[in-house]
Amino acid sequence: MAQDRSDDQEVTWGLVLDRIRDVLAEFGVEDPMGGGDYLVVDDNYGFRWNTVEIHSLRMLKPAVVKALQARLEGIDDWEIVVAVDVPGTEDLWPPMGLTIHATEIIDSLERAFLPPEYRDLIFEGARPGPERNSAGL
Repeated sequence: MAQDRSDDQEVTWGLVLDRIRDVLAEFGVEDPMGGGDYLVVDDNYGFRWNTVEIHSLRMLKPAVVKALQARLEGIDDWEIVVAVDVPGTEDLWPPMGLTIHATEIIDSLERAFLPPEYRDLIFEGARPGPERNSAGL
């Protein structure tokens, strides 16, 4: 039984990884060295989530988040962890991000640290989340 759960996790993780990459490629450029707009973490540690590091705040557009959420339709026990990881802010900003589920978004953005044009972002279906997501963000 444990092997079945592990196999299911691996299949779903890969499926969601491909879906995330498809969505984000429409909005920006991926660069593992931090020079692009985002990085989709391609290490699978056996958890029921995929992680995206946002290197450019323009990737926090509600349309991007909504498109990612739509790609989780039918996968109710999964989440996409969106970590804000803008180069140069590591020692200035606290850990923050979004946790996207098929049915809700948990918004853990620390808006006081964001530039003014990003402080009023609203994500449809989101609720504030002082609690950390599964990845600790």
